[in-house]
Amino acid sequence: MFSVSALFSINYIVSKLAMHEFAPLSFAWLRVFGAAILLNLIVPGIGFTRADAWRIALFALLGVVLNQTLFLTGLSLTTAHVASILITTIPIFTLLVAIATRLERATATKVFGIALALGGALLVIGGEGIEGLKEGFIGALLIVGNCLAYGIYLVISKPVVTRLSAGRVVSRMFAAGAIMMLPISLPALSREHWSEIPRNAWIGLAIVIIGPTVAAYLINAWTLKFAESSLVAAYTYVQPVLTTILAWIFLGEQVRPIIGLAALMIFSGVALTASPSPRSRGEGGRRPDEGP
Repeated sequence: MFSVSALFSINYIVSKLAMHEFAPLSFAWLRVFGAAILLNLIVPGIGFTRADAWRIALFALLGVVLNQTLFLTGLSLTTAHVASILITTIPIFTLLVAIATRLERATATKVFGIALALGGALLVIGGEGIEGLKEGFIGALLIVGNCLAYGIYLVISKPVVTRLSAGRVVSRMFAAGAIMMLPISLPALSREHWSEIPRNAWIGLAIVIIGPTVAAYLINAWTLKFAESSLVAAYTYVQPVLTTILAWIFLGEQVRPIIGLAALMIFSGVALTASPSPRSRGEGGRRPDEGP
């Protein structure tokens, strides 16, 4: 789990640097396209019924297309440490959707945790606006939109992923996502000056595809077979801490006090919602915990 958190943390830094050369939507499509090729070579996404194929197409729209376009565009507009803090709200949005669809029971503790974490997210967004950082404000909003889309994906995909092979489902998702993202990314791709993109940017793209995308997913899928939900929840907090340290070293980012307060609110809210309800105690359920 630490390896997965480290790979996701590296993703923020490398992606941020690479998008100095690539347009965000170009980078997003190249990441998805490259990951689709590798994942389908490792675990071919074939053998689905027509009904399941349509379901997976919906998962691709939420978990790949919206996830990647909103996340990488948002990351290009805001700081890496702000993005990593906001990403920890994914379990909050997942729980909100699960409660709305009556898959989870709302308890006083969970409702308070949701309110606290969402208050922290709003504080981050408001803090970006107060500082007069228009781009940062928009970037934070896009990251929150990414978290909502991914939370919906986690809830609605669980029955299908449980019934089918997770590897096959995700391989097909990335393949479908690459096709669905192409019209969105095509204008950015057509404007790229490909011959002027330096080697370091291409190396950064390769690192993001191989490490934080393909390797992180495969490691995460394996560890979730054995990790207790409490351990998974604990590692939720490792990613923003590592990212903040790396962003300070490599990007020169400084954490403002208001962001520190917002992070404390979000982390506390996630911790409260991660506590098992009386009905689920001892069941050993596992919370999906994938990064961007």
